[in-house]
Amino acid sequence: MNTVINASNTSTELNSMKDILAQYELGLPKKGEVLMGDVISISKSNILVNLGTLGTGIIYPSEFYDNPNLIKNLKKGDSISVVLLEVENDDGYRELSLKQAQMTTTWEDIKERKDKGEVIATTIININKGGLIVEINGIQGFLPLSQLSMDHYPKIEGGDTTKIVQALQKFRGQIFNVKILDFSEEENKLIVSERAILNDQVKKELEKFTLGEVITGTVTDITDFGAFVKISDNIEGLIHISEIDWKIVENPRDYLKVSEEVSAKIISIDAGKVSLSLKALRPDPWEKIEEKLTVGQTIEGEVAKVTAYGLLVKINPVKSGRAGTPKAKFDGVNNEVMGLVPNSELAGKKETRFKPGDPLTVAIVSIDSKEHKMMLTLQGEKE
Repeated sequence: MNTVINASNTSTELNSMKDILAQYELGLPKKGEVLMGDVISISKSNILVNLGTLGTGIIYPSEFYDNPNLIKNLKKGDSISVVLLEVENDDGYRELSLKQAQMTTTWEDIKERKDKGEVIATTIININKGGLIVEINGIQGFLPLSQLSMDHYPKIEGGDTTKIVQALQKFRGQIFNVKILDFSEEENKLIVSERAILNDQVKKELEKFTLGEVITGTVTDITDFGAFVKISDNIEGLIHISEIDWKIVENPRDYLKVSEEVSAKIISIDAGKVSLSLKALRPDPWEKIEEKLTVGQTIEGEVAKVTAYGLLVKINPVKSGRAGTPKAKFDGVNNEVMGLVPNSELAGKKETRFKPGDPLTVAIVSIDSKEHKMMLTLQGEKE
């Protein structure tokens, strides 16, 4: 008896099987997919999870030994989120990660908080030369120096990293309010900012001030390079040491005190920073100086400061005259006017020869009243 094979029916059956397998494969979870399940059991060797129609999953100790807080409050029957590591391992289980699922959820929360512009309270857990280390939902973030509020910013001249780190130590363990500036789950990067909270408010406050305006504020801090003055709720201006007085200022603390109220002129508003001047409110001693002193004139003065680039000479307002003529008195030159005898004039002379207070006779080589510069040459000096 001959057997007749119906090729048409066989082809249909094969196609149906392919469809079934394709549908089955489509129903399988993919690696990296976040799944939900219920805890079946917890032991030192593993955690078993009921994934419903997807079968049973397993979480191995490597997922929680280095971070016991992950399972500290976990108990049988709890519903948890997990990430699929292996569709099926050698023991027939779906291998799962609890840690990756929590991280994924955390980064989603961080994105949501950034999008909302939410203010977050976070603890300072560490310090480095660039800023502060914080922690949000178990993820470490970085709060750069440039993003600190004016109350927390370390006022260190020259950016000395050792001094900056020392100044930041007092913030360890403190709680700061921040906003999320930027993040990257792939790079495990999280950047936060204190200043971002105040940015809009600061912008509005800055709009109230104009260049050249005279303001009144309170000195909040004094450093070797100047003094900080609070001029509004969220804005501090800096009076640089060079803007305290027309004469040389060695120590700003000799001129200003913390909590002192001062009037100052706004000389710069740039990138949210306000620069102030005290000396701009006083007469400029260099004004019309060319009418009082001329190039070639010999004058009496005294060494105000020995610097790396020469001698700063304070001009004596008496006993002055043309080079080669008897010296005559002159009036109207403020003794805050200083000139420079450059190092080239001192070649061959001992450094210890000159000290502050020494009298000198000098001749004027050049005068630039706009730049407040006067070049001098020594007269009648002996080797």
